Amino acid sequence: MKITIPYSGYWPYVRRGVERYLHDLTTFLAARGHQVHVITSTPGRSREAWDGGVRVTYLSQANHPLMYGYAYWVRAYIWAAVATRRLIEDRPDLIYLWTYSGIGWPRLFQDHFQLRYLYHVSVYWPRGAGRKMFPELTRAERVLALSQGAARDIEQEFKVSCDVLPPPVNMRTFRPSAPRNKTNPIVFFGADLSDPRKGGKLLLRAWNRVHRLRPTARLVLGGPPGVAGWLQDQNGEALPSQLHLVRDPAARAAIEVRGPGRLSDLPSWYSEASVTVLPSIWEMFGMVLTESLACGTPVVASRHHGPGEIIGDPGIGVTVDLKENADLESGEKANELADAILQGIELGSRPGTDARCREWANQWSLDRIGPLAEQFFEQAASRGAGDERGARPFAAAS
Repeated sequence: MKITIPYSGYWPYVRRGVERYLHDLTTFLAARGHQVHVITSTPGRSREAWDGGVRVTYLSQANHPLMYGYAYWVRAYIWAAVATRRLIEDRPDLIYLWTYSGIGWPRLFQDHFQLRYLYHVSVYWPRGAGRKMFPELTRAERVLALSQGAARDIEQEFKVSCDVLPPPVNMRTFRPSAPRNKTNPIVFFGADLSDPRKGGKLLLRAWNRVHRLRPTARLVLGGPPGVAGWLQDQNGEALPSQLHLVRDPAARAAIEVRGPGRLSDLPSWYSEASVTVLPSIWEMFGMVLTESLACGTPVVASRHHGPGEIIGDPGIGVTVDLKENADLESGEKANELADAILQGIELGSRPGTDARCREWANQWSLDRIGPLAEQFFEQAASRGAGDERGARPFAAAS
């Protein structure tokens, strides 16, 4: 099967989220004998390359400075037009579109070029806003979401069948790789440092209480400083500039801003931590959670949306009632998060927690999710949008 994937920000420019998911999944599909072609962007000249068995077309970005400040949409439309032309020339069996693929007129593929596409929704939206964000979703041969809750919302909003295909975790890459630091327990935050929805500021407020009660603990900020490669301009404020939210100088001194590092660094970073924290809202999944669990480290996150589905066992993590923007500014929620982190540190010190976490993460392993994705793709390429899709075969344990 020939699969083409347009995505403006692709590995290696961004090492988290959708970009890593695409890297792992496309590598899996290519190893299975499929022709996989990623159409992406580069700040330099257009070029062709191979990432293992995956063909990658890098299209030159429109990078005039005026576009960033005054007409960003022009840049996006230029990308979409050039990428669409390449898609039509490619004539794949299936086009794999994401929410942020940047392709705004996939209906043309069906009506004029008889090309089929699968649509994967990667973001939550406030209720009622969905129809404005995804006007082409109902025309897709198949619709996918990253979690059960998101699939239910999509089905209710658009009256279409939606299957669940979560991001895989490569259990060979993410595994226990370093001894846990029990003398100075590490609280690890590996999410985007500039995205306010990830809850970094709430974590800093919670750190006041955590450090007061566990003065030997350290907070490590190991996330990337925003999206790179495609979005050079950032609306968010980098989390390290908010360290004044930690009032005690000793608590501030116990914070390490490590930065994104390399992919090869992550397994040991997760493994040495006592707990990984993702206090985000409107999170459709939360890859840092499954990666941490695969490395044997328990997690703390919201009990809602994707993270709430991941943390279905009190033996592998602790949840906090975080749901709305106001929760990220709440002093009460900061105290609740602090208590959850302290529970997570204690959980990380228990014998057997590492094995239990890794066993729990195995339900999202690439060995399981990869064949499921292949099944969805083959079915979408061989049937029309009006055909029945059947029940969702993936369900996280609870």
